[in-house]
Amino acid sequence: MRRIPGWFLVSLMILSLPAASALADAGWPGLRGPDSSGAVHDARLFPGASAGLKVGWKRALGSGYSSVAVADGRVVTMFADGENDVLAAFDLESGDELWRYAFAETYPGHDGSHDGPISTPVIGGGRVFGLGPWGHLFAVNAEDGKVLWTRHLVEDFESAKPHYGFTTSPLLVEDILVLEIGAAEGKAIAGFSADDGKLVWTAGDDTVNYHSPILTTIAGRLQVLAVGKEKLFGIEPRSGEILWSHEHGGDGRSTGADSIIPLPAGEGRFLVLNKRDGSTMFQIKKGKEIDYEVQELWSNNSIRGTYVTPVYSDGYIYGTSGRVLVCLDAATGEVQWRSRQPGDGFPTLVGNDLVIITKAGGLHVAKASPEGYAAVTELDLFDEHSWSQVAYSDGHLFARSMGHLARIDVTSGGSSHEASQSWLPRTGFGAFLAELEGATDKAALVDSFLEKQGSFPIVEAPDVVHFVYRGEAEDVGIVGDMIGSRREEPMTRVEGTDLFYYSTRLEADAAVTYGFIVNFGETMADPRNPLPGNGLFGEISWLSMPARDVAIFDGEPDASRQGRMETVEQDREVGKDETEGEDGSEGEKLTAEVYLPAGYERDSQRRYPTVYIYGGGEALEEGGMKNTLDHLIGTKIDPLIAVFIKTDDDATYDADSYNKMVLTELIPLIDGRYRTLADARHRGVMGSGSGGATALYGSFQHPDIFGRVGSQSPDWWVNSETPLEESMQAAEASSLSIYLDWGTYGLRSPHEAWDLSEATREIWAQLRANGYRPAGGERPEGYGWSCWRGHTADMLAALFPL
Repeated sequence: MRRIPGWFLVSLMILSLPAASALADAGWPGLRGPDSSGAVHDARLFPGASAGLKVGWKRALGSGYSSVAVADGRVVTMFADGENDVLAAFDLESGDELWRYAFAETYPGHDGSHDGPISTPVIGGGRVFGLGPWGHLFAVNAEDGKVLWTRHLVEDFESAKPHYGFTTSPLLVEDILVLEIGAAEGKAIAGFSADDGKLVWTAGDDTVNYHSPILTTIAGRLQVLAVGKEKLFGIEPRSGEILWSHEHGGDGRSTGADSIIPLPAGEGRFLVLNKRDGSTMFQIKKGKEIDYEVQELWSNNSIRGTYVTPVYSDGYIYGTSGRVLVCLDAATGEVQWRSRQPGDGFPTLVGNDLVIITKAGGLHVAKASPEGYAAVTELDLFDEHSWSQVAYSDGHLFARSMGHLARIDVTSGGSSHEASQSWLPRTGFGAFLAELEGATDKAALVDSFLEKQGSFPIVEAPDVVHFVYRGEAEDVGIVGDMIGSRREEPMTRVEGTDLFYYSTRLEADAAVTYGFIVNFGETMADPRNPLPGNGLFGEISWLSMPARDVAIFDGEPDASRQGRMETVEQDREVGKDETEGEDGSEGEKLTAEVYLPAGYERDSQRRYPTVYIYGGGEALEEGGMKNTLDHLIGTKIDPLIAVFIKTDDDATYDADSYNKMVLTELIPLIDGRYRTLADARHRGVMGSGSGGATALYGSFQHPDIFGRVGSQSPDWWVNSETPLEESMQAAEASSLSIYLDWGTYGLRSPHEAWDLSEATREIWAQLRANGYRPAGGERPEGYGWSCWRGHTADMLAALFPL
């Protein structure tokens, strides 16, 4: 096994990188999370297929409706402590209280409400900003809770206190704190200096009660989307300029137009729960004759009678209508399904999982799927009511009730087979096993059952998989991406038969390689599955779940669209220190296969962008990338020259030497021989596995050479003398285009507590915190070309769009 010099250190180093000067802090900084949508789209709640929840810590609190904010190792919320309304911070790891700031006497509950604050604080720039129900607006030091400045909405701005107190939550945009203050004469919304609390701007005429603004991008422009009892406003956050406004047609009811938080639901689309008996989807876009156009796409009663703001995922909306969980098609508003489970509550979206805290205090996880409510796991969390959305940060869930604050940890044994399989008897395969138990002719029943199956393994939609092996054997085991490296699981033998099975649950869009081990022998492919898989366990079998939708090009396009390959080769330029070393590079040839797009010869004046593929031999042979380029050029990507570097794959583990070879030897050779656009903006690098990690090192260390980088399942075992921290500080976030994807079931060993997928999750988060906006993300897949080739088209299209 290779030594592990870097991935853990890389994760630590990257944590020290400076944060981007963007919005609030990373994590879950305020109301409805990092992008005001109630979701963290690029996360995966459970690291494996098996899923569980446990309480990490729980601390007693007073009552309050304030949700939880999380950043920089602190968990912050507001509550009533019996005498005062307070803002308090707790240590993320231990749950110990770090400090509390009492900002006013307790706001008493009345007319069906509980005591305490309602607004949610926001964390940013080393400060925490909050608004109390009486109107106290304040900023405190996030480190020690010491007050930095205070204002009072009623006393300073003559804001009208709503019946249940000030509820709106502050929104931090760089150095401007945006708040819906509800004052008259064009002062419905205001911007304050985050540094000293001075009023910077006011805008809009409308009544503000229990509304909160969100930050969004419409037609490429960042703006605050604020809402009042009658109108929607698009506001430039620094100046307060109203970019557009629109009457939303609400009914003025408390469970309607009086308590709207807009939900982003696709490009320029926003759902507002503007009526007690219904909701409306608006489309906002740039107009031809006017700056912005607002169009009503649909209005119906699919979601009604609720204070709960829904969440949006992949074209569908999940929310509470009355006390029933519903799923809507965002484009039409049509109901896809309804469920009385898990009960009336508040949804959060983490990746593809719905996390719902019910008002009764239960915590539930279900798949975000338009096919129906599919429970994953649940936890009896609180004995008292909860009226606050769950937060997600640093791999944990955070929830509060009217009496407690809790951190909830996700658990996974690496294989759901280890957990209770109470669901198995409820499957079709489970019914077959029950029938088989009482059969007199078991062999005949097995024959009949297997003959009826259309394919293997047996998949029962949406997420149940049964791996089966039949044959004379004393023992059969299974290996696979879903189980992890350096590990195998026993298959269960059905008594009285030669049938073995292993049942598990995988995501509906998962993809893994797997194989069987018969009588403790060598790993073999599934004899009933004709699909080959190549990955961590060699050449075995391949499973792609039915909902997986990727672009793989097997057939060749028309000859007119096919590029051609040329081989370039030259002697390596090896220095004295290298020839005397052990790398064996003396006398080596530098070899690459160069792809020239169709039409290259026809236009002798045209120059092309280039992409260098690390580990290019495998990319061609196993990844089928030449055929992918033929299909994509002219339809999805610009014509380009692709350089497939053919060296020993192990060479990519030495990132510095490999990148030096490319920069000093290969790029001059290619630029000198072909019509390239020889600048960083038009030059990219990509790779998978160790090549993916080395490509990232190369692009960060040499942003003047590479302006685009693609990496699939980076193997952080590569060596580099230059810390990634220094490399990333040298790169300009605005100029480097990044594509990064990886599999949940990638390089990891659950029994040995290492997981390179987890390291990549941390790096992804820090890239975003540093201002980069990488394309790609995590997928429920394994490691190797069987998985990677399904996303090559995504990577090329992201880096070289047409």
